[in-house]
Amino acid sequence: MVDELGLQERIPLQDLDLLNRLSQYFDSLDQHLRAGHGWFIFNATGARGARIASFIANRLRDYMPMATVYFVPWRDFSLNAYMVAVELESLRPQEGQLEGKAKQEFDIATRVSRDAMVRMVAADLLIVSGMRPAHRHEVVFLDETVARRYDQRLSTILLTPYRADALAEAYEEVVPHSPFWERLYSRMYERSFIAA
Repeated sequence: MVDELGLQERIPLQDLDLLNRLSQYFDSLDQHLRAGHGWFIFNATGARGARIASFIANRLRDYMPMATVYFVPWRDFSLNAYMVAVELESLRPQEGQLEGKAKQEFDIATRVSRDAMVRMVAADLLIVSGMRPAHRHEVVFLDETVARRYDQRLSTILLTPYRADALAEAYEEVVPHSPFWERLYSRMYERSFIAA
């Protein structure tokens, strides 16, 4: 697949190796989905991150009818985490008092956020690109999402611009002295291919 794209001469060797490994993964995607295998891809910054995300999206076109796939940029994941954990939670005590347009907007926001959350938890393959947690609600939401997917043996692909050690440091800054990083890394390590 990588040869067909004519990329061999234009990309670094590490990226060529990763794209070949991803190609093998997608060549037997049905087996990997049954086993719950995913990927944890570090250093997916700038052009490299875009190249990897584009490669994954192109390979997934062949599997769309056979598997449910949810591709979520971190910005959208973060927004959904904020809506669920912060905004909607702050309005929940007032929910019975909301009327008219405010009630209608609350109901729409709740439904949209819930639908996105269900897709993240239930899709055969969830891909989150550009993962860069900066707030506690993002870390908690990702932890809950990955935990549910792990328990159901569903495949997850996470792409982050950070190196593994830098992501661990980011977690420590956002949620100091918490088990979130260890849980995420442990779950992903157990069932995912790792690419630095």
